[in-house]
Amino acid sequence: MKLPILLSIQGLFVCSLTYAQVTPTLSGLPMTTIRLVSDAALTPQGLFSHFELIDQRPDTARIGLHTNKAASSFSRSRDRQLVLAQPAATEIAAWLNKQYARPGAPYTALIVLRTLWLSDANYGNEDKQKDPRKLNERTHIRLKAEVYAQKDGIYTPIFRFDTLQFTTKAVYSVKSPYSVWDKDLSAILGELADSASLLTAQRPSSSDRRLRLEDIHRFNESRFGLPINGDSSLVPGAYASFEEFRNNDPSIRHYEIRLENNKRLLYISEGANSSYYSHDAWGYCDGKNIFVMRDGILYPAWKEGKAFYISGSPDPAITPSTGFIGCTVDMDNGTLY
Repeated sequence: MKLPILLSIQGLFVCSLTYAQVTPTLSGLPMTTIRLVSDAALTPQGLFSHFELIDQRPDTARIGLHTNKAASSFSRSRDRQLVLAQPAATEIAAWLNKQYARPGAPYTALIVLRTLWLSDANYGNEDKQKDPRKLNERTHIRLKAEVYAQKDGIYTPIFRFDTLQFTTKAVYSVKSPYSVWDKDLSAILGELADSASLLTAQRPSSSDRRLRLEDIHRFNESRFGLPINGDSSLVPGAYASFEEFRNNDPSIRHYEIRLENNKRLLYISEGANSSYYSHDAWGYCDGKNIFVMRDGILYPAWKEGKAFYISGSPDPAITPSTGFIGCTVDMDNGTLY
Protein backbone atom coordinates (compact mmCIF):
# COMPACT_ATOMS: atom_id res chain seq x y z
CA MET A 1 0.00 0.00 0.00
CA LYS A 2 1.55 3.34 -1.04
CA LEU A 3 0.89 6.48 0.93
CA PRO A 4 -0.75 9.45 -0.82
CA ILE A 5 1.80 11.69 -2.51
CA LEU A 6 1.26 15.33 -3.37
CA LEU A 7 2.75 16.01 -6.77
CA SER A 8 3.43 19.37 -8.39
CA ILE A 9 3.37 19.05 -12.16
CA GLN A 10 3.70 22.07 -14.47
CA GLY A 11 2.15 24.28 -11.84
CA LEU A 12 -0.78 21.94 -11.27
CA PHE A 13 -1.36 20.28 -7.92
CA VAL A 14 -2.54 16.73 -8.27
CA CYS A 15 -3.10 14.38 -5.37
CA SER A 16 -2.18 10.97 -6.72
CA LEU A 17 -3.60 8.11 -4.66
CA THR A 18 -2.07 4.86 -5.82
CA TYR A 19 -1.81 1.37 -4.48
CA ALA A 20 -0.21 -1.89 -5.48
CA GLN A 21 -3.27 -3.20 -7.27
CA VAL A 22 -3.43 -6.97 -7.60
CA THR A 23 -5.23 -7.77 -10.83
CA PRO A 24 -8.02 -10.20 -9.97
CA THR A 25 -9.21 -13.04 -12.14
CA LEU A 26 -12.87 -13.93 -12.23
CA SER A 27 -12.02 -17.46 -13.32
CA GLY A 28 -11.06 -18.17 -9.71
CA LEU A 29 -14.58 -17.57 -8.46
CA PRO A 30 -16.85 -20.54 -7.72
CA MET A 31 -19.07 -21.40 -10.68
CA THR A 32 -22.82 -21.71 -10.74
CA THR A 33 -24.18 -23.29 -13.92
CA ILE A 34 -27.31 -21.81 -15.50
CA ARG A 35 -29.24 -24.51 -17.34
CA LEU A 36 -31.55 -23.77 -20.24
CA VAL A 37 -34.98 -25.32 -19.82
CA SER A 38 -36.41 -27.40 -22.66
CA ASP A 39 -40.09 -27.80 -23.54
CA ALA A 40 -40.68 -31.33 -24.84
CA ALA A 41 -44.16 -30.39 -26.07
CA LEU A 42 -42.93 -27.56 -28.31
CA THR A 43 -43.45 -28.11 -32.05
CA PRO A 44 -41.22 -25.86 -34.22
CA GLN A 45 -43.22 -23.70 -36.63
CA GLY A 46 -40.61 -21.12 -37.62
CA LEU A 47 -38.78 -20.25 -40.82
CA PHE A 48 -35.37 -21.54 -39.76
CA SER A 49 -33.96 -24.99 -40.39
CA HIS A 50 -30.86 -24.29 -38.34
CA PHE A 51 -29.47 -21.73 -35.88
CA GLU A 52 -25.87 -20.57 -35.73
CA LEU A 53 -24.48 -18.24 -33.09
CA ILE A 54 -21.38 -16.03 -32.97
CA ASP A 55 -20.33 -14.85 -29.52
CA GLN A 56 -19.15 -11.24 -29.81
CA ARG A 57 -19.34 -10.30 -26.14
CA PRO A 58 -16.40 -8.57 -24.40
CA ASP A 59 -16.28 -11.44 -21.90
CA THR A 60 -17.03 -14.86 -23.36
CA ALA A 61 -15.90 -16.85 -20.31
CA ARG A 62 -19.07 -16.31 -18.26
CA ILE A 63 -22.62 -15.00 -18.57
CA GLY A 64 -22.89 -13.12 -15.30
CA LEU A 65 -21.96 -12.58 -11.67
CA HIS A 66 -23.84 -13.07 -8.42
CA THR A 67 -22.16 -11.00 -5.72
CA ASN A 68 -21.48 -11.77 -2.10
CA LYS A 69 -23.32 -8.62 -1.03
CA ALA A 70 -26.55 -9.72 -2.68
CA ALA A 71 -25.99 -13.40 -1.99
CA SER A 72 -25.76 -12.95 1.77
CA SER A 73 -29.53 -13.22 2.09
CA PHE A 74 -29.35 -16.56 0.28
CA SER A 75 -26.66 -18.02 2.58
CA ARG A 76 -24.06 -17.75 -0.18
CA SER A 77 -20.73 -16.69 1.32
CA ARG A 78 -18.78 -15.83 -1.83
CA ASP A 79 -19.08 -14.08 -5.17
CA ARG A 80 -19.99 -16.49 -7.93
CA GLN A 81 -19.50 -16.46 -11.66
CA LEU A 82 -22.47 -17.66 -13.68
CA VAL A 83 -21.71 -19.95 -16.59
CA LEU A 84 -23.41 -22.28 -19.03
CA ALA A 85 -22.46 -25.94 -19.20
CA GLN A 86 -20.68 -25.29 -22.52
CA PRO A 87 -19.40 -22.11 -24.22
CA ALA A 88 -22.33 -19.77 -24.84
CA ALA A 89 -22.22 -20.06 -28.64
CA THR A 90 -22.31 -23.87 -28.48
CA GLU A 91 -24.88 -24.16 -25.70
CA ILE A 92 -27.39 -21.61 -26.99
CA ALA A 93 -27.17 -22.74 -30.62
CA ALA A 94 -27.74 -26.36 -29.60
CA TRP A 95 -30.72 -25.40 -27.46
CA LEU A 96 -32.28 -23.28 -30.23
CA ASN A 97 -31.78 -26.05 -32.78
CA LYS A 98 -33.42 -28.56 -30.45
CA GLN A 99 -36.36 -26.31 -29.61
CA TYR A 100 -36.98 -24.09 -32.64
CA ALA A 101 -35.28 -25.47 -35.79
CA ARG A 102 -37.71 -26.88 -38.37
CA PRO A 103 -36.27 -29.29 -40.93
CA GLY A 104 -36.99 -28.13 -44.45
CA ALA A 105 -37.54 -24.48 -43.47
CA PRO A 106 -36.25 -22.00 -46.09
CA TYR A 107 -33.67 -20.10 -44.00
CA THR A 108 -30.94 -20.60 -41.48
CA ALA A 109 -30.58 -18.06 -38.67
CA LEU A 110 -27.37 -16.35 -37.62
CA ILE A 111 -27.42 -14.73 -34.19
CA VAL A 112 -24.58 -12.42 -33.20
CA LEU A 113 -24.56 -12.23 -29.42
CA ARG A 114 -23.37 -8.80 -28.29
CA THR A 115 -24.46 -8.88 -24.63
CA LEU A 116 -25.64 -11.62 -22.30
CA TRP A 117 -25.31 -10.74 -18.65
CA LEU A 118 -27.12 -12.06 -15.59
CA SER A 119 -26.66 -10.10 -12.40
CA ASP A 120 -28.24 -8.82 -9.26
CA ALA A 121 -30.03 -5.50 -9.69
CA ASN A 122 -27.11 -3.13 -9.30
CA TYR A 123 -28.31 0.46 -9.30
CA GLY A 124 -26.51 3.39 -7.76
CA ASN A 125 -28.16 5.29 -4.94
CA GLU A 126 -29.07 8.17 -7.25
CA ASP A 127 -30.88 5.86 -9.68
CA LYS A 128 -32.91 4.43 -6.81
CA GLN A 129 -33.82 7.92 -5.58
CA LYS A 130 -34.98 8.98 -9.05
CA ASP A 131 -37.07 5.84 -9.51
CA PRO A 132 -38.01 4.16 -6.18
CA ARG A 133 -39.46 1.19 -8.09
CA LYS A 134 -35.91 0.06 -8.71
CA LEU A 135 -35.65 -0.74 -5.01
CA ASN A 136 -37.87 -3.78 -5.62
CA GLU A 137 -35.79 -5.24 -8.42
CA ARG A 138 -33.73 -8.28 -7.43
CA THR A 139 -32.23 -9.74 -10.61
CA HIS A 140 -31.50 -8.67 -14.18
CA ILE A 141 -30.99 -10.39 -17.51
CA ARG A 142 -29.56 -8.24 -20.30
CA LEU A 143 -29.45 -9.63 -23.81
CA LYS A 144 -28.46 -7.82 -26.99
CA ALA A 145 -28.15 -9.62 -30.30
CA GLU A 146 -28.29 -9.09 -34.04
CA VAL A 147 -30.30 -11.60 -36.08
CA TYR A 148 -29.75 -12.45 -39.74
CA ALA A 149 -31.60 -14.79 -42.09
CA GLN A 150 -29.28 -16.72 -44.41
CA LYS A 151 -30.17 -18.27 -47.76
CA ASP A 152 -27.78 -19.31 -50.53
CA GLY A 153 -24.84 -17.80 -48.67
CA ILE A 154 -26.43 -14.33 -48.43
CA TYR A 155 -27.30 -12.84 -45.02
CA THR A 156 -30.21 -10.46 -44.59
CA PRO A 157 -30.38 -8.34 -41.41
CA ILE A 158 -33.69 -8.98 -39.66
CA PHE A 159 -33.60 -7.03 -36.39
CA ARG A 160 -31.66 -6.12 -33.29
CA PHE A 161 -32.88 -7.71 -30.10
CA ASP A 162 -32.24 -5.61 -26.99
CA THR A 163 -33.94 -6.45 -23.71
CA LEU A 164 -33.54 -5.96 -19.99
CA GLN A 165 -35.70 -8.25 -17.89
CA PHE A 166 -35.90 -7.85 -14.16
CA THR A 167 -37.58 -9.83 -11.46
CA THR A 168 -38.55 -8.93 -7.93
CA LYS A 169 -37.99 -12.53 -6.84
CA ALA A 170 -34.86 -13.97 -5.28
CA VAL A 171 -32.80 -16.11 -7.66
CA TYR A 172 -32.17 -18.71 -5.00
CA SER A 173 -34.63 -21.30 -3.77
CA VAL A 174 -34.10 -24.35 -1.59
CA LYS A 175 -35.48 -26.67 -4.27
CA SER A 176 -33.49 -25.38 -7.23
CA PRO A 177 -30.72 -22.80 -6.86
CA TYR A 178 -30.92 -20.02 -9.45
CA SER A 179 -34.02 -21.59 -11.02
CA VAL A 180 -35.51 -18.19 -11.87
CA TRP A 181 -32.58 -17.37 -14.12
CA ASP A 182 -32.79 -20.83 -15.73
CA LYS A 183 -36.42 -20.30 -16.73
CA ASP A 184 -36.24 -16.61 -17.58
CA LEU A 185 -33.19 -16.88 -19.83
CA SER A 186 -34.83 -19.77 -21.68
CA ALA A 187 -37.99 -17.72 -22.17
CA ILE A 188 -36.02 -14.74 -23.53
CA LEU A 189 -34.16 -16.92 -26.04
CA GLY A 190 -37.47 -18.42 -27.11
CA GLU A 191 -38.89 -14.94 -27.64
CA LEU A 192 -35.85 -14.05 -29.76
CA ALA A 193 -36.36 -17.14 -31.96
CA ASP A 194 -40.09 -16.52 -32.40
CA SER A 195 -39.57 -12.82 -33.18
CA ALA A 196 -36.90 -13.68 -35.75
CA SER A 197 -39.26 -15.96 -37.67
CA LEU A 198 -42.16 -13.48 -37.50
CA LEU A 199 -40.09 -10.53 -38.71
CA THR A 200 -38.39 -12.58 -41.43
CA ALA A 201 -41.82 -13.48 -42.82
CA GLN A 202 -42.90 -9.82 -42.77
CA ARG A 203 -39.75 -8.39 -44.34
CA PRO A 204 -40.25 -7.31 -47.99
CA SER A 205 -37.69 -9.01 -50.21
CA SER A 206 -37.32 -5.83 -52.30
CA SER A 207 -35.85 -3.93 -49.34
CA ASP A 208 -33.36 -6.60 -48.32
CA ARG A 209 -29.85 -5.51 -47.52
CA ARG A 210 -27.60 -8.39 -48.54
CA LEU A 211 -24.39 -9.17 -46.67
CA ARG A 212 -21.65 -11.75 -46.68
CA LEU A 213 -20.51 -13.49 -43.50
CA GLU A 214 -17.18 -11.68 -43.61
CA ASP A 215 -19.04 -8.33 -43.59
CA ILE A 216 -20.84 -9.30 -40.40
CA HIS A 217 -17.61 -10.45 -38.75
CA ARG A 218 -15.81 -7.25 -39.74
CA PHE A 219 -18.56 -5.00 -38.40
CA ASN A 220 -18.83 -6.71 -35.04
CA GLU A 221 -15.11 -7.08 -34.46
CA SER A 222 -14.70 -3.33 -35.04
CA ARG A 223 -16.49 -2.76 -31.71
CA PHE A 224 -13.34 -3.87 -29.92
CA GLY A 225 -10.92 -1.78 -31.94
CA LEU A 226 -11.06 0.99 -29.34
CA PRO A 227 -8.05 2.97 -28.12
CA ILE A 228 -8.75 1.92 -24.51
CA ASN A 229 -8.27 -1.69 -25.69
CA GLY A 230 -5.48 -1.20 -28.20
CA ASP A 231 -3.26 1.63 -26.98
CA SER A 232 0.02 0.58 -25.37
CA SER A 233 -0.38 2.99 -22.44
CA LEU A 234 -3.13 4.74 -20.51
CA VAL A 235 -3.36 8.53 -20.71
CA PRO A 236 -3.66 10.08 -17.23
CA GLY A 237 -6.51 12.48 -16.53
CA ALA A 238 -10.19 12.61 -15.68
CA TYR A 239 -12.81 11.44 -18.16
CA ALA A 240 -15.67 13.87 -18.72
CA SER A 241 -17.63 11.20 -20.59
CA PHE A 242 -17.70 7.52 -21.50
CA GLU A 243 -16.51 8.40 -24.99
CA GLU A 244 -13.36 9.91 -23.54
CA PHE A 245 -12.76 6.68 -21.63
CA ARG A 246 -13.28 4.54 -24.75
CA ASN A 247 -10.92 6.77 -26.71
CA ASN A 248 -8.27 6.81 -23.94
CA ASP A 249 -8.44 10.59 -24.19
CA PRO A 250 -9.34 12.30 -20.89
CA SER A 251 -10.07 15.99 -21.36
CA ILE A 252 -9.80 17.07 -17.72
CA ARG A 253 -6.16 17.67 -16.83
CA HIS A 254 -6.53 20.16 -13.96
CA TYR A 255 -7.83 18.20 -11.00
CA GLU A 256 -7.17 16.74 -7.58
CA ILE A 257 -7.99 13.30 -6.19
CA ARG A 258 -8.77 13.56 -2.49
CA LEU A 259 -9.27 10.79 0.01
CA GLU A 260 -12.23 11.53 2.29
CA ASN A 261 -13.74 8.91 4.61
CA ASN A 262 -11.80 6.20 2.73
CA LYS A 263 -13.36 7.27 -0.57
CA ARG A 264 -11.65 8.80 -3.60
CA LEU A 265 -13.29 12.04 -4.70
CA LEU A 266 -12.56 14.12 -7.78
CA TYR A 267 -12.03 17.88 -7.51
CA ILE A 268 -11.64 19.90 -10.71
CA SER A 269 -9.42 22.95 -10.57
CA GLU A 270 -10.91 26.33 -11.44
CA GLY A 271 -7.86 28.43 -10.85
CA ALA A 272 -4.60 28.65 -8.96
CA ASN A 273 -6.16 28.07 -5.54
CA SER A 274 -9.71 27.00 -6.30
CA SER A 275 -11.36 23.66 -7.13
CA TYR A 276 -14.81 22.15 -6.95
CA TYR A 277 -16.07 18.65 -6.21
CA SER A 278 -17.14 16.88 -9.40
CA HIS A 279 -20.08 14.55 -9.25
CA ASP A 280 -20.63 14.13 -12.98
CA ALA A 281 -17.31 13.02 -14.47
CA TRP A 282 -17.22 9.48 -15.86
CA GLY A 283 -13.97 8.44 -14.23
CA TYR A 284 -10.27 8.98 -13.80
CA CYS A 285 -6.93 7.39 -14.73
CA ASP A 286 -3.61 7.83 -12.94
CA GLY A 287 -1.68 6.48 -15.90
CA LYS A 288 -1.70 2.90 -14.60
CA ASN A 289 -5.08 2.30 -12.98
CA ILE A 290 -8.61 3.24 -14.03
CA PHE A 291 -11.34 4.41 -11.66
CA VAL A 292 -15.01 4.76 -12.58
CA MET A 293 -17.31 7.24 -10.87
CA ARG A 294 -20.53 6.06 -9.27
CA ASP A 295 -22.68 8.26 -7.03
CA GLY A 296 -19.85 10.77 -7.03
CA ILE A 297 -17.25 8.27 -5.75
CA LEU A 298 -14.34 6.78 -7.71
CA TYR A 299 -14.22 2.96 -7.71
CA PRO A 300 -11.21 0.91 -8.87
CA ALA A 301 -11.67 -0.84 -12.20
CA TRP A 302 -9.70 -3.47 -14.07
CA LYS A 303 -9.72 -5.10 -17.47
CA GLU A 304 -10.23 -8.79 -18.06
CA GLY A 305 -10.18 -9.86 -21.67
CA LYS A 306 -12.03 -7.10 -23.49
CA ALA A 307 -14.33 -6.34 -20.56
CA PHE A 308 -13.96 -3.87 -17.70
CA TYR A 309 -15.11 -4.62 -14.16
CA ILE A 310 -15.66 -2.30 -11.21
CA SER A 311 -14.78 -3.11 -7.62
CA GLY A 312 -17.64 -3.23 -5.15
CA SER A 313 -15.69 -1.14 -2.63
CA PRO A 314 -14.23 2.35 -3.07
CA ASP A 315 -11.88 1.88 -0.07
CA PRO A 316 -8.25 2.10 -1.31
CA ALA A 317 -7.29 -0.50 1.31
CA ILE A 318 -9.60 -3.04 -0.38
CA THR A 319 -8.28 -4.00 -3.78
CA PRO A 320 -10.57 -5.60 -6.40
CA SER A 321 -8.98 -8.94 -5.62
CA THR A 322 -10.23 -8.87 -2.02
CA GLY A 323 -13.41 -6.80 -2.25
CA PHE A 324 -16.52 -8.28 -3.83
CA ILE A 325 -17.17 -7.60 -7.48
CA GLY A 326 -19.36 -4.56 -8.04
CA CYS A 327 -20.42 -4.44 -11.70
CA THR A 328 -19.28 -4.43 -15.30
CA VAL A 329 -19.22 -1.74 -17.98
CA ASP A 330 -21.38 -1.95 -21.09
CA MET A 331 -18.79 -1.10 -23.73
CA ASP A 332 -21.47 0.06 -26.15
CA ASN A 333 -22.89 2.86 -24.00
CA GLY A 334 -21.04 3.04 -20.67
CA THR A 335 -23.89 1.73 -18.53
CA LEU A 336 -22.76 0.08 -15.30
CA TYR A 337 -24.54 -3.11 -14.28
